[in-house]
Amino acid sequence: MSTFIALLITVLLPLTNANAQTYYLGVLAPQGEAAAQQRWQPWLDSLNDQLVDDTIVLVPLALENWQQQIKAQQFAFVLGPQIQFIKMDSIGWRWLATLQPYTDKSDISVRDRIKYKNSDEKKSEQFALSKLNLANENILVNEPSAMEQIASALWVKADSDIYQLQDLQQRKIVAVDPDAFGGYLLVAHALQQNGLPPSHYQTQFVGYPIELTLSTLASGAVDAAITPLCLMEEMTRQGKIDSSQYRLINQVMTISSCQSSTKIYPNWTLAATGQAPATLTQQVNQHLFALQAQSGAMNSNSAELSWMPPESSVSAERILYEMSRHPAQKQLGAYVIDWIKLHRVWVSLIFFIIMISTINYGWMSWLAWRRRQQILLQNQMLRDYDHQLRQSERFAVIGEMSGAIAHEINQPLATIQNYAQGLLIRSQNEGLNKNRPSNKDSLEKEAINKEALEREKVENALQQIVNQTERVAAVISNIRRWAGRSQPDEISVDIATTYQQCIMLLGEKAMGLSFWFASDYLHLQLPSLLLDQLLINSVLNARQQGARNIMLRGQKVEYEGTPWLALYITDDAGGFDEARLTDHQAANQSSNQHNQQQQAVRSTKAEGLGLGLMICQRLCKSLGGTMQLSNVDVQTELATIESIDGHYQQRIKRSLNSKIQLIQTDSNYPLMQTTGAQVTLYLPLHLADSNNSDE
Repeated sequence: MSTFIALLITVLLPLTNANAQTYYLGVLAPQGEAAAQQRWQPWLDSLNDQLVDDTIVLVPLALENWQQQIKAQQFAFVLGPQIQFIKMDSIGWRWLATLQPYTDKSDISVRDRIKYKNSDEKKSEQFALSKLNLANENILVNEPSAMEQIASALWVKADSDIYQLQDLQQRKIVAVDPDAFGGYLLVAHALQQNGLPPSHYQTQFVGYPIELTLSTLASGAVDAAITPLCLMEEMTRQGKIDSSQYRLINQVMTISSCQSSTKIYPNWTLAATGQAPATLTQQVNQHLFALQAQSGAMNSNSAELSWMPPESSVSAERILYEMSRHPAQKQLGAYVIDWIKLHRVWVSLIFFIIMISTINYGWMSWLAWRRRQQILLQNQMLRDYDHQLRQSERFAVIGEMSGAIAHEINQPLATIQNYAQGLLIRSQNEGLNKNRPSNKDSLEKEAINKEALEREKVENALQQIVNQTERVAAVISNIRRWAGRSQPDEISVDIATTYQQCIMLLGEKAMGLSFWFASDYLHLQLPSLLLDQLLINSVLNARQQGARNIMLRGQKVEYEGTPWLALYITDDAGGFDEARLTDHQAANQSSNQHNQQQQAVRSTKAEGLGLGLMICQRLCKSLGGTMQLSNVDVQTELATIESIDGHYQQRIKRSLNSKIQLIQTDSNYPLMQTTGAQVTLYLPLHLADSNNSDE
């Protein structure tokens, strides 16, 4: 039977060797390749001796290309600090074991260490350290190494004035690397917990090898140095530095024989990647823990390494989170970018809507600005137009009043002048008769002479009266000439445009009114603003009487055997009073008989001068025309307007931006009264521009 087994092994052994594979173990080498080979190769040789067929080759990796080479999937196994694996994509990996410092014979069991660590006894740190040192007097511990455990030590020179963490305010600190967990982050986290964020001190990173931190501190370039655990002890043992010249800050009691400023975290962890076969992974795992069980059979090389099941990385990850260094902890910008990528369709739609809204807002703002400028310009033109119109109206009122006053004064003044001249002529005639020769005595002659002297004085006084009356008459004549001064040059006036301008001048007063217009002629040759004065006075008078419909009609008519251009301004407010019409007709007859200025008309308004229609009549007379007042049937007037081509009806409306404007309308609105007042302005026909006639 034994011969058969030997023969079987002899036959299968070549086949087994033929199927042997070589796998690679990537090991982080922060102290260089030589140090990594010296530390890990004996353990790997022992492991290869236990493998059946396959071989594992050690490959030291520098920190700068550690993650890149592992991501390239060139390694079946990886060995490195646990904190480095947190920063890598380890999906599909199998965690095999975590390395812990090995003690040959220890009187302090793991249970005792945990019990001491969790003790409620509150004593000084010096007492705790002395107790631990006393407990370790009877044990043999491996010489410390800076790569066995993860913790940090904060060192200053022995003569430094820094004694606690708060003393590092605005001081210079040297460290290995900003991402080195045991070379910077642990102490930086402790400083932050004590109110010193990284912005409150200056940090200088010197990189690898880690010995550069202590050499920089020794040179005096910095005030403190953050080093990995046991680096000071290791360099002291190697004779590179004198530890008595340095002092530890914030000493924390640990199970390590090295001095530490933080607690210890799991360090070296062995993991199998997706490239490692399951059978090989199982063999490696069995070998790691078989060495633990066979403590008596371990050789010196393998006895240096003690493996335990993989420890949790929760504590280390919590520190990374608090220091904002965890790879899964993204900045706000990264979260925003990820959210945008996830919802890119909706984000694109929202961006498109915002862009269109922004463009639309800019376009509408520009339109609103341009429209505002146009409105401001129109309002300014309207104010200027209203100012000119009011100024012309004031001049017309002054002229009308001056003419009326001159007319009233002229008649009594002429009577005074006539009486004075009559008395003067009579006195002169009597004086001639009494100055004839006679035979009267000297007494009578003397009396006659005295009477002649008195008469001469009277005649002189009468002559002065005559002279002054003539002077006043000349002044009155000048006033009348000023009141009837010549008109400015004539211009072409658009009837419809002028009518609209007068309506717009009413503003809010025109709300709810309908304005009709129809004319056989489009333009008139008139002095500037004269037609405006005629229409605004007539329209305003109709509005004040409560009219709802105001109509303007222009036609060629025969009046008293003479052709005229007649402008009819009609309203539906109920018409003129009979007394007003009688007074107006009497005034017109008196004016025609005496060929004089219009007589003063009594106002029928409770307020104001009531001179609007008087001004209209005076302006008509200045053009060689006249004005008539009458009452008409409003429905008949509307029918006449509708029979003329080109008629239209407009109403004042308020737009959404509160702007008053005229709009065209064809709606029918009820009349206020069936009887309305009509002002007819008869203008000479030659004022009409026949080239622009609708006929």
